[in-house]
Amino acid sequence: MKTMKKVWRYISKYKKLLTITLISMIIIQALGLASPLIVKSILDNYLVGIEKPWYEVQEMSPDTVEYDSRYFTQDEVTDHVVSVVIYQGGYYFVDSKLETGNRTIENDKLIIVTNDGEEYTFETEKLSSEEVLGFYQPFIEPLKILIALLFVRFLAQVLFTYIQRTTTAMINVNIVRDARKDAIKSLQKMPMSYFEMEPAGKVANRIISDVGGMMGLFSTIMNLLVNASLAVIFAYIGMFYLNAKLALLTFIIFPVVYFWLRFFIRKLTKIAEKVNEQNSMITAQLNEIINGISILQIFNFKKQTKENFNQISSEFMKEKMKESRLHLTIGWNMIRLIGALVTATIVLYFGNGYLTISGFVVTAGLIYAYNDYLSRLIEPVGILFREIGNFQHSIVRTERIFKIIDGEQEDDSFTAIPKYEGKIDFKNIWFSYNEDNPVIKGVSFSVKPGEMVGLVGHTGSGKSSMMNLLLRFYDIKDTDMGQILVDDLDITTYPKRTYRQHIGIILQDPVLFKGTLAENIRFGKTGVSDEKLVSILVSIGGEKLLDKLEKGIQTDVSRGGSNFSVGEKQIISFARAVVHNPSILIMDEATANIDTETELMIQKALETVAKNRTMIVIAHRLSTIKNADKIIVLENGLKVEEGKHKDLLEKNGVYANIYRSQVRIEDVALTTDN
Repeated sequence: MKTMKKVWRYISKYKKLLTITLISMIIIQALGLASPLIVKSILDNYLVGIEKPWYEVQEMSPDTVEYDSRYFTQDEVTDHVVSVVIYQGGYYFVDSKLETGNRTIENDKLIIVTNDGEEYTFETEKLSSEEVLGFYQPFIEPLKILIALLFVRFLAQVLFTYIQRTTTAMINVNIVRDARKDAIKSLQKMPMSYFEMEPAGKVANRIISDVGGMMGLFSTIMNLLVNASLAVIFAYIGMFYLNAKLALLTFIIFPVVYFWLRFFIRKLTKIAEKVNEQNSMITAQLNEIINGISILQIFNFKKQTKENFNQISSEFMKEKMKESRLHLTIGWNMIRLIGALVTATIVLYFGNGYLTISGFVVTAGLIYAYNDYLSRLIEPVGILFREIGNFQHSIVRTERIFKIIDGEQEDDSFTAIPKYEGKIDFKNIWFSYNEDNPVIKGVSFSVKPGEMVGLVGHTGSGKSSMMNLLLRFYDIKDTDMGQILVDDLDITTYPKRTYRQHIGIILQDPVLFKGTLAENIRFGKTGVSDEKLVSILVSIGGEKLLDKLEKGIQTDVSRGGSNFSVGEKQIISFARAVVHNPSILIMDEATANIDTETELMIQKALETVAKNRTMIVIAHRLSTIKNADKIIVLENGLKVEEGKHKDLLEKNGVYANIYRSQVRIEDVALTTDN
């Protein structure tokens, strides 16, 4: 029910389409009610209506039939009654009223044996084709009208079925589009912890595939609750009209179906959850394989990759087979058998109770109509068992997409605030990703406006965690301690989007998006001309990059920026940060993956960019921060040293050891090259 309330948020936007869908469904079911009654009338009153009693009259009229210079009508106006008998495809005239019972014709004699065992014999005359047509003449006009009604009913059903399916499809497409838009919007406001726990492929599968669960849920509900319910209601209207006693007896099936369905759903729900989870894992595994294909090939990990993927696929297949077997044994396949048994029961019921000569005229159409209505009654039960699997899958998938849409979200409100002066204070910061396992332990330091501060330490020392806190990718939890101030104001004062508007970052692994070079540099910033972008690139030493591009700033960027080198991508991401002109700029290992020439270029650019801007540089290559105003050294989450490059070397501590090890490595590299 909770899931349906969530889905209703989207469906309710399209109430007009929903109203048209419901009206069309009602009309379709009403047309379905009329069809058996029309066919019953054709069968009972006209096609086999010729066997009803004929009364001899003296004068010819529009409703009379001439045979052997005598006139007959089915209107009861005289006492003299004759009969027409249909037997083994032949038509026979009997100049007498017939008794009820089983009949046979031998040697032009009609023999009738009544239920009491009495036997009657009548003389017969076989009718020619022309004579048979003569007896059918009064029925032609009514038959034309009824057949025309059937044709009109068929056209109307086609029309309203088209309208119903079109409007349903329009609702489906719209709610999926709206849900995906909301999921993407929500995804951008979710905390970073979510993306660390969920694989990218799994998240993508939820937005691309699981959102289809809403469409399946809506379609299934329309089929099960609305269409099936209407089918049952209209079927019972027809059944009670034809035979109220038998209609009441069919209510016995509902308690059986209820308990049967409960057992079936309980079994199916467990399987549906596993099937959808395995499906997501397949997508996640594929995402890892595609993104890491070069590494897999280099390290010859093909066999293990195939085995791992095959294992996940096999588990998915096993669960799918369980679901198929469930449907085949106690699901919709069993309903087919019950439907066949019900049809046989109808024939047996009417056969024992009504199949007599005088009653046969009524029974032929009655059996057809009642069987049609009972089929319409059984069909929704079949749909129920067939669609309940889709319903369970849709519920699971819908719940998964709403974990994103209604997941934990950060305040995304935005208010323009004055640029920061750039003063930063870390006060006794204790922080842990997992409780009782702190990665930062009582770190305190200050950064003055316009200063360049280097952050140094071995892997796992807490450098990136400090910057994650400053950027508010994570906030200090109640179980942690400390405070971070920017311009003497706690950074949690503003919503995250508002707070970050004057902070920029350059990552170790630059992220480029498909589009043009200009769009990637201008990313998130409007009103910046191409000329300004070129000027920024030139200011940070990007002339060589521009010179080699035929289209210049309008060059297309491939997926992930694969048509640029690592150094070139770093220059582009550096230009992107400069376009935003932040008061505080963070460089997270920005020179770790570039060559010496590019590093020198960026160091030169930094001298220009650093003016009137506070910079924090997480440095892997210490040569990048030799000229920093201050260097902070972290070790296992603790601040162990602080000072300028020269002072820290003289101190001969952790920083000096890291620096000397890098100098020795570089010397060895130079010696090897020479």
